[in-house]
Amino acid sequence: MTLKDFYGTYSSDSTAGAANQVLTADPEPMTRTGRTWFRLEHGGENYSLLFSNQIDSTFADGSISRANDVGGDWDILSLRLGLCPERGADPAVLRTVLFDGQEGRRVSAGNPEPFFTDPIPLRAKGGEWMYYEITVRGARYPYHEEMALNVSVLDGDGWRADKRIPVPLMIGSDRPVSLRLGFLGDSITQGCGTAYDSYTHWAAKIAEGLPSDISVWDLGIGYARAYDAASDGGWLARAKECDTVNVCLGVNDLCRGRNAEEISGDLTTIVRALKKAGCRVVLFTVPPFDFEGEAKEYWYAVNRYLRETLSAEADALFDFAAVLGRPAPEEHRSVWGGHPNAEGCRIAANAYLKELADGTLSIRR
Repeated sequence: MTLKDFYGTYSSDSTAGAANQVLTADPEPMTRTGRTWFRLEHGGENYSLLFSNQIDSTFADGSISRANDVGGDWDILSLRLGLCPERGADPAVLRTVLFDGQEGRRVSAGNPEPFFTDPIPLRAKGGEWMYYEITVRGARYPYHEEMALNVSVLDGDGWRADKRIPVPLMIGSDRPVSLRLGFLGDSITQGCGTAYDSYTHWAAKIAEGLPSDISVWDLGIGYARAYDAASDGGWLARAKECDTVNVCLGVNDLCRGRNAEEISGDLTTIVRALKKAGCRVVLFTVPPFDFEGEAKEYWYAVNRYLRETLSAEADALFDFAAVLGRPAPEEHRSVWGGHPNAEGCRIAANAYLKELADGTLSIRR
């Protein structure tokens, strides 16, 4: 199966934000066994998990990992999955997952190409949890430091909290869908303001309110900048596989001192790249993050550009800032936190779903 075949067969069945954020930096190859649980949104009969050896977005100040960095040589020694009625439960059956008919896979240094598992026959229902256990060996491989799931690694004293295991970029189900809906954003999209494992972030709440034949892929990742996506690397390439992409970026660009012209230019590049790939684009205004000084002025300027100019190139505009911000003249100040809490996410999701229902917003052609 080629990567094109993978995307033609599988679509996302979890709304957990999963991405490659940081490369490990061990002095020598280490063997780690880690585990977590993913809540499945709809279920299916066959699954496949997508991985890559490339970093999606720049972490913090860029001194550790940057967008499009590629990991070293490492090995997946084993990967096992099972189904559970709730998070934290032990699966009744653990299934060994194969790669090209083998129980492990060698991942080569410098190779950014995504790869995926063989088909996994799991008869899952929506609301079930997928137990995920992986054993890897390497010194420089990708993981997701800010993933909003509890992740643990096995040591001599049992399981302890540790994010340093590779996680799937997509939990793919082969169920038939009429629309693949992506959410391209930062930690606000990923759900960093909500409780771990709660699935109360706004992208997940939107998914709950959509028809069951729509799949939702949360491509949000902490610290992500518009210029990371505009570099047109592996992260944007995944977004291009969606039919419709919601673009919510700009906060971290402002935090890192980029000006309104630079941010507007990057967002324009993203919208045009997605449109060229055949995607519909729902453009989000930059949400409030309590900026002050120059950053506050840039925030207002970028949002004016999105509302008055770039929205004409997108297929729809969702005024995220107006939903989450305070009344004028304090629109730049958040009501439910810069990283919206569960209540803020619920309100944002309801506003999005209401606009879909009344025809103000359209995600279909």
